[in-house]
This record gives sequence, structure tokens and C-alpha cells, in this order.
Amino acid sequence: MILLLRHQAMLALMAAVIFFANLGSYALFNEDEPKNASCGAEMFRRGDLIVPTFNEALRTDKPILVYWLMLTSYKLFGISEFSARFASSLLSVGTVLLTYHLGRKLYSAQVGLLSSCILCTCLLFTVVGRAATPDATLIFFVTLTFTSYVWIIAHQRKGNFSGELSGDESDETLTDLSDSDEIEATANTEVSSTEVSDDASPEKQTDVLLPREWKFAVPIFAAMGLAVLAKGPVGVVLPAAILILFLLISWRERDLENGLLKTPTGTWWRRWWGIAVQTLRPRQIVQTLKGLHFLIGLGIVLAIAVPWYAVVGYRTNGQWLRGFFLDHNIGRALTAKENHNGFPFYQLYYVVAIHVSCFPWSVFLPVAIYRMWERFTDGAGWRDSDRLVACWAGVWFLFFSLASTRLPNYLLPMYPAVALILGRYFHDWQREDVDVGVYSFNLCCRALGFFGILMVIGVYIAAYVFLTNDQWLAVIGFVPIAGAYIAIKFLDRELRTRVIQTLVTTSLLLAFLVVGVAPVRINNYQDTPKFIADARRLAGGADVEIGTYSYFQPSVVYYAGYAGKRVTVLHTPRQAADFLVSHPHAFVITPANKHNELRDELSSNIAEVSRHRNFMRRTELILLGRQ
Repeated sequence: MILLLRHQAMLALMAAVIFFANLGSYALFNEDEPKNASCGAEMFRRGDLIVPTFNEALRTDKPILVYWLMLTSYKLFGISEFSARFASSLLSVGTVLLTYHLGRKLYSAQVGLLSSCILCTCLLFTVVGRAATPDATLIFFVTLTFTSYVWIIAHQRKGNFSGELSGDESDETLTDLSDSDEIEATANTEVSSTEVSDDASPEKQTDVLLPREWKFAVPIFAAMGLAVLAKGPVGVVLPAAILILFLLISWRERDLENGLLKTPTGTWWRRWWGIAVQTLRPRQIVQTLKGLHFLIGLGIVLAIAVPWYAVVGYRTNGQWLRGFFLDHNIGRALTAKENHNGFPFYQLYYVVAIHVSCFPWSVFLPVAIYRMWERFTDGAGWRDSDRLVACWAGVWFLFFSLASTRLPNYLLPMYPAVALILGRYFHDWQREDVDVGVYSFNLCCRALGFFGILMVIGVYIAAYVFLTNDQWLAVIGFVPIAGAYIAIKFLDRELRTRVIQTLVTTSLLLAFLVVGVAPVRINNYQDTPKFIADARRLAGGADVEIGTYSYFQPSVVYYAGYAGKRVTVLHTPRQAADFLVSHPHAFVITPANKHNELRDELSSNIAEVSRHRNFMRRTELILLGRQ
């Protein structure tokens, strides 16, 4: 128990630093952050809990849960960048802790600790975990779904999901990452006490992988229902599909062991077809759905999600439902929206995306996946746990690989599974015999250093072009270079625990610099807050009216909307001229090269009053107003 409290306190502190450091010290980044934050702010000002709007127009992109969370933080802290991001950061800390408990019940306490450290420092997860978007909310409730399921089955198997040594016993026999002296003495001579074959389990039947009573399934489906409120049908479709596939595969393995089925033979495609037929037997599908209490569970999901969907459909005459389900769900699956087709990688897009998004840990991911495959073929311990994690990652990856619209964020809910794959790999590697796995691990460390060099070069070039006074940010790339060098030195001395400690420290420092320090410096180049501040200063504190011509960014709506003002999008020079004379404190933001188009229409007292460089672009924007 002391070890569990120690692990959780350490993880909570680490995650709090990563996800809350300087959280409100920089402006919202286009595109999604200001859209969501503005939508929540407009609902907050209206006192509306049902209909989301952006710039006073119906917003059908996302369901309500992210806005409800923002409304709560706006109520507590006021409308600000910090409060807009607060719920995402808090839920990301929660996801890290859930991943620890997932790893503890699936494998052991040390696997859980390693996995949660890995997840907390995966590059994209840390970025999204501090963003005013619904991604962190979906990730949390998807992770909660699987945590609920794993804990129920672990309880039925008296401690561990795979039916081996109980989680509580396992926790008392393990040490955490800081206890290096004790680990070094035994790392290369002992096999983990939890590495027991499934054959030693007192309960081998697959029935124990099903909740024994319907009430045990309530938290599983309640989490799915909240995921549906966070992101839509994907919150129930994919978690349910993953659980069902996992159980069907487990049924097939049981029947093979009992001699009720024979392993398919022949050409590769005949074998795969035979496996598919054996797995997807209608009778087993029906038994699986009944065993999961799926009808009751579906009722729970509907009871949680449907009331808001019904009310928002009624309030908008079905317009929100049509926009969300037809355009943002079916439409994104069938056609590439907003040019998010994954070009130029197409079908390899997510392979590349996940390696970039999970950096620095992604350099070890190919080896970790290969070792998982070896464990399946060798019949190693913790097979049920490996199978569930593989289904989680595989189904999520395959589903979005087949969709036409591709974004790296779509894979984020599978990152806890990726972290568990990596955590299990490091746990096993730490305890292997001397010289086993050293060559591949050495190559991965060298790859980490190589990508650190690329980071130095890439960040310096980007800063030279867009962040003219902050090329020093390129030094962030030296963190993985130094970490790789130190890890290799420890590896040469066969100090494997020291190697893992070095990698964890490296990833923590890198994550803190990327999300806690760099955005504060990048904030100096954000143009929208500067324009709005200029307009308010020139208006002497009076209310201002903001319009845009040949230019629009969602951040304009957020920063111009503190007083509940709508941003007017102007399409012609005449509209711009009329807008500027319609209000004593009216201003228009437009590209500098569009000033000549407007000059003939503008009255003599209208001129450029402010100029700033367009953020992350090489063009300049100007603010037009009365002199």
C-alpha cells in the first residue's frame, strides 16, 4: 500500500508539472483552441447549457461535454486561457494515473509506473493535454472504460487481469525507478515473480473475462456514455469493438487449447481466412454480447448521452444533429475534410505520425511491438493482458487508417495502450540476461540521438524564419542527444536500471521544455492579441468593433469577444468602408497587401494604425481605424 501511494504521489506531481506549468502564460493557438474557448465563452455569457455557438453561429463540430467543463472552469476562474485549458490538463493528469493502475492490474506495479511515465512524456499527448480541445476528455473516458473493465476482471481473478499473481502481492515485491541499488543486484539474475504461465492460474475459462453480474458492467458503459458526450459515436463504437474482438479471440484460444478447433493450415491467405472465420463465429458473438450485458450497457450509454442530443436537436430544429452526424462523422469517414487527407504519406500517414507524436519513446516502439509478437508465439505470461492491449492499439489504428480524413489527434486515445506496450518491453528488457537485447536497444538509443540532431537543425531553421529572436530554442534538441549518450554509456556497463532512469529523466526534461517553456517564448509572436490590445488602447478603453477583410482566424473571435462582441467578416471594400464609419471605435484587420484595394473606398480619416507580422507566416497584417 505504501508503494502504491508513493507511486501515485510521484506521478501526480510529475504530471502536474508537465500539464500545468505556465498553462495560462501564452495565447490560444489557432485553429481549434480559440474555436472551443470562444464557444464556451459565448455559452457562459448567455447562460446557455445546450446550444454551442462560435461567433454567434451554430457550431456543430463537437458535442457538449468539453463546453460543460469549460463553463465550470469559467465559473471558478473567469474567462481566460488558463480556465479554457484547465479541464484538459486536469483530465490528462487523471489519464496518467489511470494508466498506472491499468498497468498495475494488467501486469505489475513497475510496468504501470513505466507506462504512465512514458504516456506523460509522449510529445503529442503532452501538447494536447494542455490544449482547449475535447481530445483530452475523450482520452480520459476511453482509458476509464478499459480501466473499469480491467479492474472488474482482475477482481474476479483475485488480483491480476491475466489470472496470475495478484496485483496487491505483486506491488509489495517490486521497487520503483528510484530504488536503483536494489534493482541492480537482481535485475540480471531474477525473473519477475509475476511472470507465471497462464497454466498456473486457478481459473482458465474465458468466462472470467466477462463481468459476472450486470452491475459490474455499469462503470464500463457509463464511461463510454461520457465519451459519446465528449466526441460522439466513436466513444462507444471503438471501445465496444475492442472489447468484443478481445473476447472473441480469447474464445478461439480457449477452444484451440481444448481441442474444439484446429489451427488453420495452407497458404497464408487460407490461414488468415480460417482464423477470421474461427474468431467471428456468430454463436460466440452472441455469447460475448450477452456476457458483456451489452443491451443493458447500451441502455446506460443512451441514458447518459441521448438527453442532450435530443434537446439540442429540438432547440436547433435538427440542424445541429445533421451537421454533426452527417458532416463531422460520416463525412469525415468518407471524404477528406479541410485537406486533412494525410498527404503526402497517404496510407503510411499514421505510421509516420505516431512515431513523431510519441517521440522520444517512439524510437523503441518497433522493437517493443516485435517483442510483443514474440511473446504471443512463445506463449509467455500475461497473455490476456498483452492480447487486450494489442486489440486496443490495433483496432484504433486500423479504424482511423481506413477513414478518409486523417489527423494525428485521432490516434490519441490509443496512446495509453502504446505506453503499456513500451512499459512491458522496458520491464522485460530490464530483467533479461546479460547481452540479451543489448544490440537492438543500443540502436534505438543511437536513433534517439540522431533524431535529436534533426530536432536541433529543424527548430533552428524554423526559428530563424518565424521566431527571429528565439533561435536559441534549438538547444531543446540537445536534450535527447545528451540522454542518448548517457544511456549508451550506462548500457555499455550493463546498468539497465540506470539506462531506463536516464531515458525517463530525458523525456521529462524534453516535455517540460517543449510544452512549458517554448510556448511562452512563441507567444511573443502571436499577432491577434496585439491587434486587439492596440484597438482597445486607441479606443481609450471604450467598446470596440472588430472586422476582418481577406483574413480570418478563430483567435480574433476569442480575443475580440471579451465583451460579447461578434467579429464581422467583410467580403468587399465597400463593406469594409461602411463598417469603419458605422462605429466610432471600429477597426479592421487585413493583410498589408490588401490596403491598396481598400484605399479608394476609405474616407480620409481612416488609415493604418498598427502593423504586426502574421503568426508563423512571412506576411504582415495591418489594423485599419480612425486616426
